[in-house]
Amino acid sequence: MREPKKNIIPIVEDRVAGSQVMHPLRRLSQYSTLLILILIPMTGLFRIDPVDGAFVILGYQVWFSDIFLVMGFWIFFASLLVLMYSLVGAVFCGWACPQNTVSEWANALTKKLLGRQANMMDMSGKQMRIASRRASWLNYVVLSLAILAVSMVYALIPLLYFYPPDVILSFILFQSDDRLAGSLHWIYFVCVVIMVLDIAVIRHLMCKYMCIYRVWQHSFKTRDTLHIAYDASRSDHCLNCSYCVDHCFLDIDPKQSEVFDSCVNCGECIVACDELHAKSKKMAGPGLLRFALGDAQKERYRGAIGTFFGRAKTVTLFTLFGLMLFVIGIVNYSPASYSVYRSEAWQGDSIVEYRVNLANKLYRPVVMSIEVQGLADDYYTLDTREVHFDSTGRQDVALHLNPEMPKGIHRFQVLVTTESGWSGSFAVAHYANGGKHDR
Repeated sequence: MREPKKNIIPIVEDRVAGSQVMHPLRRLSQYSTLLILILIPMTGLFRIDPVDGAFVILGYQVWFSDIFLVMGFWIFFASLLVLMYSLVGAVFCGWACPQNTVSEWANALTKKLLGRQANMMDMSGKQMRIASRRASWLNYVVLSLAILAVSMVYALIPLLYFYPPDVILSFILFQSDDRLAGSLHWIYFVCVVIMVLDIAVIRHLMCKYMCIYRVWQHSFKTRDTLHIAYDASRSDHCLNCSYCVDHCFLDIDPKQSEVFDSCVNCGECIVACDELHAKSKKMAGPGLLRFALGDAQKERYRGAIGTFFGRAKTVTLFTLFGLMLFVIGIVNYSPASYSVYRSEAWQGDSIVEYRVNLANKLYRPVVMSIEVQGLADDYYTLDTREVHFDSTGRQDVALHLNPEMPKGIHRFQVLVTTESGWSGSFAVAHYANGGKHDR
């Protein structure tokens, strides 16, 4: 005999994706940003050469005289920042900033070792308890050593932007290297001290009161910018609850967020509220907090694209203008540079000595060939017609003119070529007093 079919009520766990995905994604974004900051100089993508006073991009020196590259990049980069502020606000601070990353790590480690925070609402099901301050000297030593170690690693990152990786390795191993500044160890020591103070004491106070970057963002933030929105229609869920506030490392009440506040759009309050509702048997539905663009209650929501371009037309034009200048700079980039000028040596009543100043902008061996066009062979002499460079640098080649040249203005060109096909010419107008037979 067949048993009657039982009605099985399916159980559906109402858990919003934010509580499952947002926090891991933010951690991945933060650590990926740190890795990218390290890989950029180590791979040669970008660094600064303090000896030659130039930027280095993929093994190419970029001088300030490469105006299209320099100005195009900074206009493009600054405009992109404004576009980012206008659309997503302080997302960089909450999802990528190394300062916030290390501050959150320090907070978590302090809580674990010293028990500075109360474990009032543990969602894991453990019995509620108030964490007591652990006075073990071993915990203080472990915390201090961990902060010191992280500070020493953080202080190395800026050095990577001024020295190649092999030079930094010599610095770490205390090996002698002519490319290292004599006072670099003292500079590094000061950087470590600053980082220790920052990680141990300042932490998120930097974001709230000291970060110029955050203050600048306020100039471009409006209510249309990405922000935390609160569902006030279900405010009864918030009675006697401050779980979202407890999870905010900047001590902000996300239910009362304002246009100008210290919120970094990390989304931790959203995750906390989602988790609380997913575990609760009384509060149905998702959490009361979410990311939003515009103000739906005032009928100002126009969608992400409409909201963005409605406020960023001018900045978008600047972005495209900067990109255009940068592309022009790449097309017209010169891997070498040279000039011809009069020698500073005393030459009597006529100038017969010139200097050809050659500069190589590539971090690899280059051979430059020099040729003089427009003068007879017996009118000039070059110290050498080929100059060898092992890497970037400058070299001078003397150009001697015959003092017996006929009186008058002699126009000629100094042509320089490389084996890679680059060439350039420099026009010179030389006035000769004339030889004895002209006087």
